[in-house]
Amino acid sequence: MALATSLAALVLLALPLASIEQDAADPRQEVWKTVEEWNRAFAANDAERYFSFVDPEISVLTPGNPYRVEGIRDDEEEFEFGVRNGKARVSYFQAAQPRIQVFGNVAVVTYFSRGAYGPEAKTAYFKETDVLVKRHSGWKIVHVHVSATTP
Repeated sequence: MALATSLAALVLLALPLASIEQDAADPRQEVWKTVEEWNRAFAANDAERYFSFVDPEISVLTPGNPYRVEGIRDDEEEFEFGVRNGKARVSYFQAAQPRIQVFGNVAVVTYFSRGAYGPEAKTAYFKETDVLVKRHSGWKIVHVHVSATTP
């Protein structure tokens, strides 16, 4: 009986993710696809593609910056600086346990990530929150908050 209860609980836990994958009308699927593509562009250091997902009014908080990045121009400068000094080099990137919440034309995405960064390919672990707004051209990232964590 305990095994049956445990299996039923696992099935219920899997339902929200399964429903995202199966229901194309669910906006969470489109939001998560946007975040995944944006992260792929980041990992590839593809600035043009990366910024195609970014709203001009973006704000960014990261553990490596003592200040908030405000606006796409400042974010472009930070991105280019990271590429030049090698710290933005990504050997691998993985996102896990995404939670996607959609409130009309605003979405909040939280997830954990790990990746290998910099010339030494040092593994780092993060918690991230991305806020997106639905524009005429699709979902755009308007805010990013990254916090360092331990494995």
